[in-house]
Amino acid sequence: MQKLLAFALLLYATAPLADEGVGERLAACVACHGKSGEGVRGAEYYPHLAGKPAGYLFEQLKGFRDGRRVNPQMAWLVQFADDTWLREIADYYAALPPRAHAADTGADALTPERRERAERLVREGDPVRNVPACSACHGANLAGLEPGIPATVGLPADYIVAQFGHWRDGVRHAIEPDCMREVARAIAPEDIRAIATWLSQQSNPEGTRPAPAGSFTPPTSCGALHTETTR
Repeated sequence: MQKLLAFALLLYATAPLADEGVGERLAACVACHGKSGEGVRGAEYYPHLAGKPAGYLFEQLKGFRDGRRVNPQMAWLVQFADDTWLREIADYYAALPPRAHAADTGADALTPERRERAERLVREGDPVRNVPACSACHGANLAGLEPGIPATVGLPADYIVAQFGHWRDGVRHAIEPDCMREVARAIAPEDIRAIATWLSQQSNPEGTRPAPAGSFTPPTSCGALHTETTR
């Protein structure tokens, strides 16, 4: 607790100082998200931030501040932050080289049958349950789509499972229409772990960034596509 308090004091005490680099004012973020937003080895429940769309990162920070996402540490760190500072943070991490390699945390090996099932859901979806393919929204390379859909490559499996649970249980909310809430509630529970494990093991060529806005059209209406962009 004392360590977190020290991080929080550093984050807020230095945030207004325009003559310091943004990165130097984000020491509170390094312990969980890595020095360059690349994630921390062995951290199952903390995502990488580097290279994700700035609009997506901005909305997540606002979500923690405004109660649409629940994480006590994040809520405490951003509870008094204004939109200007949150935009600076989002822009900073979005501009960093994207994390493109597989997760650093161990994940259970998938049986051939579960691997095939997971890849089919990612690439084709489940028409019976009205579940679109993950790649239809996050891109064929799963690197995301500007301005508000993030990469799924390299995320720890346990983090992905936890987020599915938060959407299913109504703990996590996005801008309406909240397409991930609908997907998470429609997908078969037994498929979530397989998808999460498969996604955690995927990689892209270094430097792969989210697709430009409008470069493809997801099959469902999603508020993330209309998220406020940073300035």
